[in-house]
Amino acid sequence: MADDLVPPPALSYAEAIAELDAILAELDQGQVDVDRLAERFQRATELVEDLDRRIRTTRRQVESLAPRLDAVGETGLRGPNAEPGLRGPNAETAG
Repeated sequence: MADDLVPPPALSYAEAIAELDAILAELDQGQVDVDRLAERFQRATELVEDLDRRIRTTRRQVESLAPRLDAVGETGLRGPNAEPGLRGPNAETAG
């Protein structure tokens, strides 16, 4: 049965949320014909799985980037080998 599942078309995150919201509204209001109920429920399930995958992937990416940002905070924008007294490119010049 899992082979019968068709992956959702490539949607942006916002588009997928909007489609899911529309399906949930249909289901909540009883607007879905019984003949289409399983189809709509399946589509909602596919969207939830896709959105969950995107969130988990993004979380892993952010968590892997956080140490790099921490490293910049420790060395500043000058970098670890900069001469003392030198400042980053946006620093005010002495005048």
